[in-house]
Amino acid sequence: MSDRLSQASRQVANMLAVRAVRQATDFLQGRDGPTLLGMNADALQLELLVMDPAANGLLNPVRLLNVAMMSTARVGTELTDDPARLDRWMHVVASLVELVQHERARFASEHSLEQAKRSAAVANSANDGASP
Repeated sequence: MSDRLSQASRQVANMLAVRAVRQATDFLQGRDGPTLLGMNADALQLELLVMDPAANGLLNPVRLLNVAMMSTARVGTELTDDPARLDRWMHVVASLVELVQHERARFASEHSLEQAKRSAAVANSANDGASP
C-alpha cells in the first residue's frame, strides 16, 4: 500500500505528525494552555480527515495523539478538584508523543528505502536498454 503514497502525501503526513508533536509538547511544557491545545487538536482533526489513507502507517499514531490531546484539553478546562485526572491524561499524551516520534522515524526510513529501490530499478532498466 505504501507504494501508492505520493511524495506530497508523505510530506503532508510528516508535517501533520511534526505539528501534533509540537502542539502537544507546547502544552506539556506549559507554553500553551488547555484551551489552545483543544483548538489545535480540533484543527488537526479536520486535516487528518482528508488525508490519503495510504499514509495511515504514520497517521494512525497521530490520530491517537490527537484524541488524547482533545481529551486532555477537555479535562484541563473542566472545573474539578481532581488534578490527578489531568496528570494521567498528560502522561498519555507524553507517551503518544514518543510513539509518534518513533513511528515518524520508521516511516521516513521505510519510504526513503522504497525510493532508493525505485531509483535503482529505473537505473537498471536504463542500463538494460543500453546493453547490446
